[in-house]
Amino acid sequence: MPFCRVGDLQVHYRIVGEGPPLVLIMGLSGDLTWWEPLVEELERDFKLVLFDNRGSGLTEMPEGKYSIPMFANDTAGLMACLGIPQAHVFGVSMGGMIAQELVLHYPDRVDRLVLGCTHSGGEGFTMPSAEVVQKMTLTRGRAQEEIARQTMSILFASDFMQENPDTVEAMVRRFVDNPTPRKPFTQQFWAAMGHNCHERLPKIRKPTLLLTGDQDVLIPPQNAETLRARIPGSRLAYVEDAGHVFFIEAPKRVARLLKEHLLQN
Repeated sequence: MPFCRVGDLQVHYRIVGEGPPLVLIMGLSGDLTWWEPLVEELERDFKLVLFDNRGSGLTEMPEGKYSIPMFANDTAGLMACLGIPQAHVFGVSMGGMIAQELVLHYPDRVDRLVLGCTHSGGEGFTMPSAEVVQKMTLTRGRAQEEIARQTMSILFASDFMQENPDTVEAMVRRFVDNPTPRKPFTQQFWAAMGHNCHERLPKIRKPTLLLTGDQDVLIPPQNAETLRARIPGSRLAYVEDAGHVFFIEAPKRVARLLKEHLLQN
């Protein structure tokens, strides 16, 4: 298993495929294995850089306060460690927040940008419903499998869950077998809650595609509309009948959208 030393952090990563580099940034508590359905659709066209954020997967879980700019610094440091001066970047959920900070702090590192199921923070953030927030946060004292099933109900579209039980069960098992410890999960959660790029979004001058599942209840699609209004020249595409993890639910459709955006002249 390959690792890169980025400052004081040992970062777990994988490189898959050939072509122009594409850095994939995962969201809250997810690890690089969450990308597997999409990797199968992209590895023939891109050199994919997959990694675990600090506090997730096999990357170290240091003590102290986390922040989205800190995650962006980790990502830029990993690219430098791997000898990748510039790449396309696709971040989802908290990973989309990291991608916003990355392009704002390190614009020369980013070629084309894709932001999925994410928000700008600040006054541009449309909150999920109270019911969804409770499912996300009220986990203390519950068994890991119960937490996993509760989480699945807010990650996947309800119709997808009914029609694709094997995919959902595989994710449940992933949660149960490799749980993110509570402390680093909480550190990541508060980092995401502190995210705010809203006023700075007009400074993004990279070709930007926004993706969201039209059934996303965790980060409602209104957030993508706000991003579209704030990022000059950005384009928004909805993934129909998909929820927050649209890249798992519809990898072929998402791969097509990514290739159209990232490989155009």
